Amino acid sequence: MIPGGAQEEHVDATEILVPLVAEATVRIHGVEAGNPFLGSGFFVAPNWVLTCAHVVLAEGEEPVEAAARRVSVGYGEKLLKGVVEWAEPAARAVTGNWPAPDLALIRLLDHVDHPCVWLTERTAKAYSTNQVVYFGWVAGEGQVVPYNGHCTVSGQLGVGSGGILRLSNDDEMPQGMSGGPVVDLVRGEVIGVLKARRPARDGGLAVAIQQLRRLPADPGPAGDLYHRVMTAHDLHHADRHRLVPNHEFTWTDAHSEIGAATGRALTPGQRTHLLGMLAQLPPPAGTRGLLDVVTEVRGSPAQGLPLAPRAWRDGLGLLYDLRRGTVELEAVLRYAVLAATADRADGAEEQVERALTDWARQTAAAAESLNRMFRNSLDTQSRARLRARRLISPVALSVPAGAAAAPRPRAEAQLEIIPRGWEPGRYDWRVCVVPENGEVDCVEEDFHGTGLADLPRRLAEPLAEAFRRCDEPGYVAALQLAVPGALVAFAADGWYLGTGARALGAARPMAVRRTDPPPDEDPDLAEERHGRWRTLHHRPPAPVVLDCDEAAENPVPAEEELRALPRETLPVLCRSGPAAPEALHRLTRSGYAVALWRREPVAAEHVCADFHRGTVRTVRDARTAAGLPGALARLRAAVADGVPEAYWSSGLTLLYDDPTRPLPGSDELLETP
Repeated sequence: MIPGGAQEEHVDATEILVPLVAEATVRIHGVEAGNPFLGSGFFVAPNWVLTCAHVVLAEGEEPVEAAARRVSVGYGEKLLKGVVEWAEPAARAVTGNWPAPDLALIRLLDHVDHPCVWLTERTAKAYSTNQVVYFGWVAGEGQVVPYNGHCTVSGQLGVGSGGILRLSNDDEMPQGMSGGPVVDLVRGEVIGVLKARRPARDGGLAVAIQQLRRLPADPGPAGDLYHRVMTAHDLHHADRHRLVPNHEFTWTDAHSEIGAATGRALTPGQRTHLLGMLAQLPPPAGTRGLLDVVTEVRGSPAQGLPLAPRAWRDGLGLLYDLRRGTVELEAVLRYAVLAATADRADGAEEQVERALTDWARQTAAAAESLNRMFRNSLDTQSRARLRARRLISPVALSVPAGAAAAPRPRAEAQLEIIPRGWEPGRYDWRVCVVPENGEVDCVEEDFHGTGLADLPRRLAEPLAEAFRRCDEPGYVAALQLAVPGALVAFAADGWYLGTGARALGAARPMAVRRTDPPPDEDPDLAEERHGRWRTLHHRPPAPVVLDCDEAAENPVPAEEELRALPRETLPVLCRSGPAAPEALHRLTRSGYAVALWRREPVAAEHVCADFHRGTVRTVRDARTAAGLPGALARLRAAVADGVPEAYWSSGLTLLYDDPTRPLPGSDELLETP
């Protein structure tokens, strides 16, 4: 009740949010005669429009690379020129559907002042049943008109990183709405992109906004596209909240009006200001570094993420689902300090870092719920991290020429292939991330049986997500291919996981691991494997071709002879391709965890001198066994580029079965290398 006994007026979120969203929703047109209407889209950042891939890659237009396709964007009475900067997928699937993410980013070529929607920063693992409103344009009676409707999120299709939301059938979804925004009316933020109606079924489908994290991580000339767009988005809203040009009603105002921050640590103004400051920092040093910061703040890793965070705003969104044991405001303020003082590949402006740490300290001082000990800890942690960062120099981290550096564990991706014995030619699989500590985080798995020909397509996105979580600036994560001994010749290094992509083995380091349990019941044999592994990683390996004298095949030595070879011996198999499972099993029983061999069979009359010389040169250049995965990736890239001097290495494969980092399910004890 309000004074005088009058009833307090109910706030209608639809009435407040609809004008903001409608003003930022645009029409997508083709560029040929008449500019035919294709669908809808919306401004997500200055000069950037988000829509669906199937809208901008519509049928009827001549085939052309997505990144070169021109479109027109209808905004008010204007038709603006635009170019499709990114679209995924690049074409309709053979089934006739457009699989996830079905998103596209359009870069405007005509500069115009325009509003932008507010994109959620949350990483939702499941979606609430809050009412949502969707927007778009529809063609009718010779003109294109705006349209909006109400519904709820009634579920989520698929598992893992699919990110397809099922919408209820509360309202009609006419043709042309695809590519429009879906807005959560309770939180006041865009959570999805309308994708499709469901013919002869209820409601429609939308793509979760976090699917934008699937943008390629390789930075272009202007920088990483995901960070470019999200930085521009957050600065747009922060600037308008701070300056409020022409007394316009902003998204931050709307969040205050509808009570979107009720029960949260930050007011809408604080949230907008914080996101604007985070946007001015250089991007995190890779997804792995960002997850480490989030884990430090939360006290435990964020589990079950469909798509890992990539920007500082994404990490902030992971703090909104904290439960007992952690105060949300404490977590947010500590996160701000850690982000401001993080190690960086590129330097940040000192005043930006200082403004963020000052904001955290001032916000903590003004919060009555936070005690003096916590406030003091923010200042202490900030000073300690900055001091430690100044002490780290490239000189201190360099390795003297000629010295063999001990390997430092790094995060790696892992693909486990499991043959279905009762269904020949079909495989179960699991994609995981193996962090530095050896603990395994499953990204996605499928135990329904996938045909061999379908594996590259089915594994493309899970592997891409695993690589995003592992790669860092200057570090391309390796892929461990974990297979039973019978599948050691599984040629996954030749897979192409996307249009225009390089073969998997040419794009990143890759090595084979055996899922068969190692024969280490004998303590002496276990020590032999660990000892040989340590030696090969601290001394230059000595490659020894075991089965060939450059012109004729020789039998692989017996186990007793193999065990007698010096510990720096690196076994090389030249002519044992067809018998690789048996030969490698013999090496494993003899205490070897690293070996080179080539998959393709060699004709009896073939002279192998080039292979022998090439392996010696490759091992020498790698310096230690730790350099072999990268050395093979460079050779595969050279073969793919048509470098004749690298052809000798076709089919060259690496067994790299680290005994200090057992595969999941192994009972081996960890040992520091």
